Amino acid sequence: MIENCEHIKNWEIIDEGFHKLDNKLIKSLIELSSTRRIRYAVHAPFSSINLAEVDQNLCNRFIRFMLNSLRKAYKIEASIWVVHPGRFTPFSYYFPEEGWKAHLRSLNLLAKEANNLGIQMVVENMVGGFALFLTINDGVKIVGNVDNVGICLDTGHAHITGNLEEFLDKLPRIKHIHVHDNHGEKDEHLAAYDGSINWSIFLKKLEVMGYNGWIVAENYQLSDAVKTLKRLGLLKEKT
Repeated sequence: MIENCEHIKNWEIIDEGFHKLDNKLIKSLIELSSTRRIRYAVHAPFSSINLAEVDQNLCNRFIRFMLNSLRKAYKIEASIWVVHPGRFTPFSYYFPEEGWKAHLRSLNLLAKEANNLGIQMVVENMVGGFALFLTINDGVKIVGNVDNVGICLDTGHAHITGNLEEFLDKLPRIKHIHVHDNHGEKDEHLAAYDGSINWSIFLKKLEVMGYNGWIVAENYQLSDAVKTLKRLGLLKEKT
């Protein structure tokens, strides 16, 4: 995989499943970075994690697990650490203020440690009715109540929730971007221009913002990721 994309120097590693950052992979990534000058971002685990869990004892376990991921990100000198927001439980769905209280506590604890390690923590907007970051108000609430946190704008998620242009116009502290396409109904992770996102507007708004952070192609297939980068003008053809 790396051999086919040696001209791509920024890689986001997901610390989960087959790509979990164990000691062997960490060693390989450090060696790769030293020989090919690869830079890393890390996507924190998310499948079984809920940073808005109201039960504090259980939530503390989630936080400890996430801190372990953060320290592994530090070992490979990652500059960005992406986390998913918490989600409402059957209890906090009816008492959302309790879910938000737990959520902001968790994010503050993690962002403080990330800042201590010199890593920018960013929270990603999501899809689904139970996530605590779906709207512009959710994003503003996060950045307004958590020190040293940034936003990871996910274009596919924002397109499904109908918020992409509003996020680009109004969402503060966008520090990292995931790009992928869909048809506005489900999270397909298609290559750019294979769905219904208006990429011309997206690129123009980025230019107006003066955005200079990472833009990560988050596609299911490596070939689609390369298509996305090329179609958005982020990766030139090899000569």
